[in-house]
Amino acid sequence: MKLWKHIIISATAFLGISTTMLYTSCKDDACLKLKCRNGGTCSDNFCKCPSGYEGTQCEKRAADRYIGIYRGISKVNNEPPFLDSAKIEVVTYPATVMFRRLSRYEDTIIGTIQPSNIISIKNDPKFGGRDITISIDDNTGKLNFQAIEKQSGDIRTTTFTGTKI
Repeated sequence: MKLWKHIIISATAFLGISTTMLYTSCKDDACLKLKCRNGGTCSDNFCKCPSGYEGTQCEKRAADRYIGIYRGISKVNNEPPFLDSAKIEVVTYPATVMFRRLSRYEDTIIGTIQPSNIISIKNDPKFGGRDITISIDDNTGKLNFQAIEKQSGDIRTTTFTGTKI
């Protein structure tokens, strides 16, 4: 009788510990509940969005937060700064946009939104060999445009900083 008592206690303890370990070791897979849209894929419980989409479920088109008119200040080399404006429009969704400065120095640049910059072009002959960076600070909403043009040894730097109106 004593032997049976020890066997039953041991078997019950083993089943109890095994069940507890099995139950606590299972983790909920968030990817089963998460619906990644627009071609996004779930990995490590987060949606990895394709270029041009963002958001927790890749539900937002990246271009949408940049489109609009911006007012600010432009500066070309050592010339005095002047009031200026720029416009960003969608060319094709989800991420191709056109940036246009609407001043005496008109710039029209078409590019694709990248994770941290709208456009970054390095020494592209289509743009006169200029290095161009256009970015928006997500915290302040300020748009920053910088173009460095190298022509016959001279460097012309154009900057524009503005906020959306």
